[in-house]
Amino acid sequence: MRSKISLKRSLIVLGIAGIIFSSIIIFFLTLDLSSPTSGQASQNPQQADLIRFPIRLRIPKINIDAAVEHVGLTSHGTMDVPKGPADVAWFDLGPRPGENGSAVIAGHEGWKNGIPAVFDNLYKLQKGDELYVEDEKGAITTFVVREVRMYGENEDASVVFGSSDGKAHLNLITCEGIWNAAQKSYSNRLIVFTDKGIKS
Repeated sequence: MRSKISLKRSLIVLGIAGIIFSSIIIFFLTLDLSSPTSGQASQNPQQADLIRFPIRLRIPKINIDAAVEHVGLTSHGTMDVPKGPADVAWFDLGPRPGENGSAVIAGHEGWKNGIPAVFDNLYKLQKGDELYVEDEKGAITTFVVREVRMYGENEDASVVFGSSDGKAHLNLITCEGIWNAAQKSYSNRLIVFTDKGIKS
C-alpha cells in the first residue's frame, strides 16, 4: 500500500516538475521572440527605405530653380505638362530621379504674351553641364548632361522614357520650333539626356 502511495506521489511530483519545466521553456521562447533584436531581424528591409519624391530642379548654368509638379498621362495618352510657365513636371509613372531607368521632367518654352518660361534657355546646355534635383528630404542628386538632341514633329522620341543599361538617368524635354495653332503644339522637341553623377 505504501509503495503504491509512494509511486503515486512520485508520478505526481514528476508530472508537476514536467509542467513547470515546460512552462519555463515556453516562457523563454516567448521572451526571445518578442525581444527587440528578434523584431528588428524580422522587419522587411524595404520598410526602412523611405520613398522620396523630387521637389526642385536646379540648373545653375541657365539660372533655373524651379518647383517640380508631379504629372501622369493626359486623356490622349501623352505625358502631361506643368500648369504654368515657371514650374517643371516630373512624369510620376516612371522612375524617380536617381533611380535606375530614365526619369523624365518636362517644362515649357515660349509661353504666351512674352512671359518667360522655365525651359526657354534649355538649348544652351552642353555636354558636361550639371543639374541638380532636390527631394522632399533635402537630399540632392547630381546629373551630368550627356547629349542635347532635337526631334522633329513626326520623329519617334520615345527613347526619352526608356533605357536598358541599368543606370540612372534624367531626361529633360521641352518644345521648340514653329507653333502650330491648329494642333496647339510646336514643330520640334528638344531633349536633354543626362546621367546620374555624384550625389552631394
